[in-house]
Amino acid sequence: MARVDGVGKVGVDRLKAFIETGMAMSHVYQPVMIRTMLEGGGAATRRQIAAAFLGADLSQLEYYENVVSRYPGPVLRRHGIVEFERGVYRLARDLRRMDEWQRASLVALCDAKVADFVSHRQAAVWAHRSANADPLPGTLRWQVITRAMGRCEACGVSALIRALEVDHIVPRARGGSNDIENLQALCSTCNVQKLDRDATDFHAAHADVTHRRAGCGICDAAGPDGQDLAIVVKLPSGLAVAPRRHGAGWLELWQPEVNALRRVEASSAVPRGAAMSTVMVGAGDGDPGHLVVTYAG
Repeated sequence: MARVDGVGKVGVDRLKAFIETGMAMSHVYQPVMIRTMLEGGGAATRRQIAAAFLGADLSQLEYYENVVSRYPGPVLRRHGIVEFERGVYRLARDLRRMDEWQRASLVALCDAKVADFVSHRQAAVWAHRSANADPLPGTLRWQVITRAMGRCEACGVSALIRALEVDHIVPRARGGSNDIENLQALCSTCNVQKLDRDATDFHAAHADVTHRRAGCGICDAAGPDGQDLAIVVKLPSGLAVAPRRHGAGWLELWQPEVNALRRVEASSAVPRGAAMSTVMVGAGDGDPGHLVVTYAG
């Protein structure tokens, strides 16, 4: 391996110092881009860099895992082409015995089918991924994620667990705008399941679960919107848990609220095996009250 001269070493040291201490990161893009150019001998095309970003984006991997489960996997199983067990797809038993020439000819046949389909459909092949791809300003995306408290507005999962995407409630393909009222934060799983034919407004659900009532002691105890949809409540009889939302009974809770109550319950000092009961605190005069879950035993 050729040694680096003095000038080259200065450049290497400068790049090393930038990577170690000078790089202010808001995403993985900078180190991935530099790595791609390094692996390419010092240069890379925009497409090569974009492909590297795609490889580092686990939400895209999650997206296509959902695609496999929803369409080609079930169809190929129905035709007896593949079998599925413990997360692994295999060719059906009667299709596994072949020599390398036969395998190569079948791979070439698959490649030909892909090329023929793409040549006829052109850009429409990936229209389902690009129809809503009108770029959103970073500040607008941040507003949507912040409004959702860093959680999917459909299932409630945290952005720390699954990547959040900004979704158009009315899809761009159906004339939807980039107005913030037409945007909602969905995790990658919920977004792919929604599809462009569905205009369900989960932002309205978010507004529902954050409803408060002035003068309610439970709402006052909850304080401003936090990162969870449930809180621990200290009652004279002991600890209890409650949803942040005012006015909803147990059967009216959204699943993310139930999940949040379970999380808070598990992390608090609620006795294991305690009997659970519910009460609407402050109900009366047209006010349904605030749901509180208490425990005995």
